[in-house]
Amino acid sequence: MRIVSFDHLFESDMAKLAKLAENSNSEKIQTLKRMLSLVILEELSDRQREVLDMYFNQKMNFSQIARTLKVNKSTVSRIKTCAFNRIRRILKYYNVR
Repeated sequence: MRIVSFDHLFESDMAKLAKLAENSNSEKIQTLKRMLSLVILEELSDRQREVLDMYFNQKMNFSQIARTLKVNKSTVSRIKTCAFNRIRRILKYYNVR
């Protein structure tokens, strides 16, 4: 009796499933990016956007941001934390994960 392998039949299906999952994840990531941009632009205060921009885009630390804005480091930390909490709350409300 000869043993026949069917692995080659499933390999193409697995590749299709992997591609489908990749596309699905990529769509979810794109949706999340769009929602995140929208929340940042529409829901955060100017100061929160400014602090996030300095922190993430300009790679400034809290001390540098505090000096630039002429506020205390703890104020910068609080602004960032409040912005993150607001973003998290809004994305959770819209069930974006």
